Order: sequence, then structure tokens, then C-alpha cells
Amino acid sequence: MPTKQELDDLEIQIYFESYELARENIVDSISKLNKRNRRADSPGEVAENDEKILDLTAEKALLDAKKAAFVANRHTITPPSPEQIQTLKDLITKVEELNSNEKILEQLVHLSTKALATFNDIHPNQG
Repeated sequence: MPTKQELDDLEIQIYFESYELARENIVDSISKLNKRNRRADSPGEVAENDEKILDLTAEKALLDAKKAAFVANRHTITPPSPEQIQTLKDLITKVEELNSNEKILEQLVHLSTKALATFNDIHPNQG
């Protein structure tokens, strides 16, 4: 897998697009869960939402750290394919379509997990 120095400008641009799309998915999911908390029926529902918000916040921090490591030429990546970019775009659309009044926790967990898995194929965890 190449470092940033070994990629051309288009590959770097596409990598940053994949990062932004994955991050947008997480931010949108957190927003939906916060909105769901404002309409929660029970303290248990709020606690369940808060737990997932914390998980997503940690995942967002990891994404940010991966990007910083890539920019500093400390991590390598696999340049994103057009299919991976489209998958990330499709996942954002699905999150945006979810109604925060529904029981959406499982759906948000599934969609954000899939977005993170797609990004991790592009930029795997590295020691």
C-alpha cells in the first residue's frame, strides 16, 4: 500500500473524499441519535442512544487520527475505488432518510458499521 508521497494528486483527492464521506456518515448518525434522545420515551432509551453516541464519537476520533497519520506520511492506504466511494455516498443517503422518530438505533449501527468497514478497507488500522 502506498504512502501519501507515492500517490498522485487524484488518488489523494479521492482518499480525502472517502474520509469526508465516512466522517459525514458518523456525524449524521450522531445527530440522528441526539435528536432521538430529545424525543425518548424512557431513560433506558436515552442511555442506549448515549452509548452508541460515545462509540461513534470514538470512531470519529479514530478517523481523524488516521487522516492525520496519512497526511504526515505515517500510514499507507489503498486508494479508494469508485465502488467504495459510491458505497459511502449510498450509506449517507440511507442515514439521511431515516426518520428520527422511528426505532432507528439498529439501522444506524448497521449503516455506520458498514461505512467504517468500507473506510477501513481503504485505510486499515496500522501500528
